[in-house]
Parts: sequence; C-alpha cells; structure tokens
Amino acid sequence: MISHLKYSLKYLKYYLFSKHKKGHSIHSPFMFKLIIKVFNNDTINNDLQKVIEKHKELRKSKDTIEYDEIGAGSKYKKHKKEELGKIIKRSSISKKYGKLLFNLIQYFESKDILELGTSVGISTSYMAMASKELNIKSIEGVTSKTEIAKDLANQLNQNTEFIIGDFDDSLSEVLKNYDKLDFVFFDGNHKKVSTLSYFYKCLQKTHNNSVFVFDDIHWSTEMESAWNEIINNKAVKVSVDLFRMGIIFFKQELSYEKYVVKY
Repeated sequence: MISHLKYSLKYLKYYLFSKHKKGHSIHSPFMFKLIIKVFNNDTINNDLQKVIEKHKELRKSKDTIEYDEIGAGSKYKKHKKEELGKIIKRSSISKKYGKLLFNLIQYFESKDILELGTSVGISTSYMAMASKELNIKSIEGVTSKTEIAKDLANQLNQNTEFIIGDFDDSLSEVLKNYDKLDFVFFDGNHKKVSTLSYFYKCLQKTHNNSVFVFDDIHWSTEMESAWNEIINNKAVKVSVDLFRMGIIFFKQELSYEKYVVKY
C-alpha cells in the first residue's frame, strides 16, 4: 500500500485535473448519459433507503468478530478481534459508492452479477437491492465475515449466494455457473498478478453490455499498474477513472476512450 501522504497527493492531483462532473465537454452520448443518469443520479427509492439505513446502523455496531486476516494489505496476523463498526468504517465502501453500484446495476439492467470480496456484505447489499431478479454471487475468504454478510442479506430479504473460499481456488469453479457476466465488482486481493488473473478469467464471460468495476485502483502502485494493463486490453472500449473506483465497458460500437471523471 502506498503511504497516506502519497495517496493524498494522488487524490489532490485527481481532484484538480479531473473533469466532466456535469457532463460538460463530453461528446460521447453514452458517457454523457452515464454521467447524468448514473453518476449524478440523486434519487433514493425505498429499497435503496433500506440499505442506507442498515449501513448507517452497522457502522455504529460495537459487536466484535474474530477472523484471520488474509489478502494484500494485511499484516498477516494469525488472528484478529475487531468491532464490526470499525471494520465497516475502515474497509467497506461508503454510501456514495454503494449508491453508485446500485445505480449502475439498475441503469444497465444487469442480472448476472459476481462480487470478489464480500467482507461483511455492505457492497453486496447495495448491489443486491438494485433488483429482485438478480443472479448474484459473492466470494469471500473469511468465514466469520461471510456470516455477517449472510445475516445482513436475510434482514434485507436478499437472495445472494455466498461462497466461502480463496479466490484462486474458487473463481474458476464459480464461473462455470455463469453463461455470461453482466456485472463484476472486483474488491478482493489487491495484488497486481491476482487482480489481472481474476480479470482475465472473468473476461471470458463478458458480452457487449458487461460492466466491470474495480475498487481501490489507486490504492497501491501494483493496483495502478494492474488498472493500466486492464484499460489497455483490446477488449475494453471505454474506461472511467473515479479515483476510488474504475469502471470498464466492452461496447464494440463505442470509440476507444479513457475518461477521468470527477465524482
């Protein structure tokens, strides 16, 4: 992981030089609609409000969970005990980005969805609430976190399938259950080699309207390197850098473009 100072400087550069927040100077009708109807969509319906309220409640939770820490960025401690609220504040997505995932899935009418990195299920709950007709699976390596995510899904009446296992061992098998992937959220192992491996495996299930979202694309030099390789892949037509997240599209009718959008 890059230092806090370096990360802050990167964000400052992004904030100063990113543009298109209101869709200004965008010539692509696809991108203009995406910014106006998805990025700038402030609507909060009843379903989304339910997730937001539950998210807010869990951020205050003093309940403790025990787990073995795994993945890039961990200190590989043998065992940890931590308050649920602290885990969510430290590692889960914010309301702003949860709402973005929700809006993206609704806008593109995505049905077959995969998440790599459930954690305690905050991002999962935002995605699953976007429609009642989703085939959504989420993979997580830590059993105790998955149990929290399952409980959250039950409280929200969501039909998410949770898979416990290491991505390297589980992903190929999980992908056999998909004829296609409409939407993938990559939020697990933040190492370059692993991220690219998961991307190339999922790439085999894409179609013209697939959407891939990558979390923490500037979290480390490895993630930035992985992101750069991904957006230069010949299958990718449009990429959007929102600093915290990166989004790629495969629509062959679009011109090849890389956007850095202030969000």
